[in-house]
Parts: sequence; C-alpha cells; structure tokens
Amino acid sequence: MKKGVCGLYKRWYLPYILLLSLLVTILPVCDVYAAPVISTDYPGVIVQPGANLTFPLTISGVSGKVSLGVSSVPKGWDAQIFGDGRLINAVFVKPNSEVDAELHVKVPQDVADGKYTIGVMARSAGGNSLIDIDITVNGGAVGSDEIEVQYPSLSGPDTATYNFRATLTNNSGRSRSYNLGVDAPQGWQVTFKPAYQSDQIASLSLDAGKSQDLDISVDPPDNVKAGKYTITVAAISGQDVAKANLEVVITGNYKMKVSTQDERLNADVTAGHKGSVTFTIKNEGSADLHGITFSSEAPQNWSVTFAPESIDLIPAGETRQVTAFITPDSRAIAGDYMVGITASAKETSESMDIRTTVHTSTLWGLVGVVIVVAVVGWVMWTFRKYGRR
Repeated sequence: MKKGVCGLYKRWYLPYILLLSLLVTILPVCDVYAAPVISTDYPGVIVQPGANLTFPLTISGVSGKVSLGVSSVPKGWDAQIFGDGRLINAVFVKPNSEVDAELHVKVPQDVADGKYTIGVMARSAGGNSLIDIDITVNGGAVGSDEIEVQYPSLSGPDTATYNFRATLTNNSGRSRSYNLGVDAPQGWQVTFKPAYQSDQIASLSLDAGKSQDLDISVDPPDNVKAGKYTITVAAISGQDVAKANLEVVITGNYKMKVSTQDERLNADVTAGHKGSVTFTIKNEGSADLHGITFSSEAPQNWSVTFAPESIDLIPAGETRQVTAFITPDSRAIAGDYMVGITASAKETSESMDIRTTVHTSTLWGLVGVVIVVAVVGWVMWTFRKYGRR
C-alpha cells in the first residue's frame, strides 16, 4: 500500500516538475524582453552655480543592447552620458550582469537658485525605463573642491618635460586660499604656474564658485627607468583637499658603453697562442637591453671568440663582464695590430678597438740563437782549418 501511495505521489507532482523545468528554460529568453532598470545612488543633490557634476549610472535587469539618452534637460544646461571616458548612447548588458556609465552635468554659472530636473532614459526591446535626477542650485551651498586635468596621461623619453593643464575649482560657498602640494617619486621635479604665465606659485586664492587654470610641469630625473609613474597633485584648504593623479609613461632610451675594466684598450699576445682581454658592457640607458651578441674584426687567419657568447638581458644601469680570447696567426710578424670588438643588442650597438701587440715565441728566439752560434762556430772552424795553408 505504501508503494501505491508513493506512485500516486509521484504522478501528482510530475506536471509541476515539468512546468518548473519549462520555466527555467524560458526565463533567460524572457529577460531579453524585459524593461531595463537604470539607477544612481544619489538622484538628488544640492550644488552651486557653475558646478561640474558626475552621476554614476547602473543599467541592469535585461540582457542585450540598451539605448541610453538624456530625455529632458533644463535650458542652457549641458548633460551627456559617458562610458569608459567616451561619449556613448548605448550599452550592452550581459545575462545576469549590469553595466556602469556616467552622466556628466555642467551647471550654468548664471543659473538662478531653484530645483531643476534632468531625465535619463534607458530603452530596450522589452520597454523603457526613466530616472529623474533632481539638482537643487543654491549659491550658498558647500561642495567639494576639485582639480580637473585636461590630459592626465602623457608619454615620452626621460629627457622630456611633461606639461599638464589643470583647472582648480572652488565649489564651496566662500572664498578660499589653497596651498599646492605634490606627491611624486624621488628625484622628480614638479612646479605650478598660473596658465599662460611664467611665475611659479605654491599657493593661490579663489572666490566662491571660481576656477583657476594651472600649468603643471613635471620633470623626471636623468636616466629614470622606463615605466609608468603616477604623480598626485593636491590643493589644500584647511581640512579640505582636492586631488588629481597625473600619469607619465617613460618610453626609455638605449645607451651602451663597451670598455675594458681599467679603460686601457691594448693587449699583449704571442703569435699562434691564445690571449685574453676582459671587457665590460654597461647599460647606461633608461630601458633594458635584450639579446646582446658579440662580433669581431681582426687580421686574416686570426681567431676571436667570446665567453659568454651572448647575454639575454642587461637591466638599465647594470654591467656585465665578457672575455674575448684572441689567437693571432702563428706566422704573424711581431708588431701592433688592431682588433675591433662590437656588442650588439636588439635596440643598439657599441664598438671598441683593441691595439694588440704580437710577440714572437721565445722558442723561435732560442732556435735563432742556436743557429747564430752554429754559424759562428762553423766560420771559426773553417778559418782554423784552412787559414794555416
């Protein structure tokens, strides 16, 4: 009887199990035809005239393409939607995900106090969604000061000076004095000047709601290594600090020095015998050197080899040691010869000439002495033998 009840139990639930499976299959498809959801954390703010505002937007609730637009904006105001720093009019939302965007609003400087509304619409195949952002303009409101940089990232060699144009805005309800500061890597020089002026400044004053354009000059130290560097500039007024990050990307330069350890470019070798010269390779540039190989230019029938035969990497500012083994021709005449040595990296190359003095073997000197003695002895013997006759 229990078995019969269980069988009935299973037959009673079977249609619901099938329905649930069907719903699980259909739900992702239905998501395409749902209306998008657009939201922002703070849809109501109080600001001063002339303020620059940024509202983070989140688009969710659908999968697929969602068109975005500003449906309503007060006359004389500027409102645009950005994504990843670019002006956009649509986003693509992946299933079970969301996409972030930003609404940038420029409040006119001469706007009257009051409440203003900006409408932002999101549209998909499933319908529309609208959010109203309320902006209350109050000339006596207190806001966060800001530093806005026109081009916050610049790149080039370590020998260049990098100039940034920034705008400091007093968003408070009163006049303020600011001290200008900087947080930069050691050795970097940073100066501030009012835009289009030559005098360096360390502080300035701004009336409420006013802005000041600044030229910020960044000078990296000599031979700084290639890489990405961040410089933070700040305007400090009491407990309030406005900050902006500047980025300098050093592309680096390539410079190699090849020389002997004692700076003497000469060597003594013996004809037919291997001699050695130890030299150094210094990376005097700001970027790493890769794949360094060695070659030589020597008189005919000479042999020049290197140990090591190559170097994979020499980091900026570091030195490596190499030995050149020079074997003159066994028939080389005593004297001075020039041997050229070249170190070649993928990025640059450098050469040096070694004045090589060849000496003949002492064995041949002894042979010569023996020959001379033999000749002299033969002459004396001949003179004695035949001179008496």
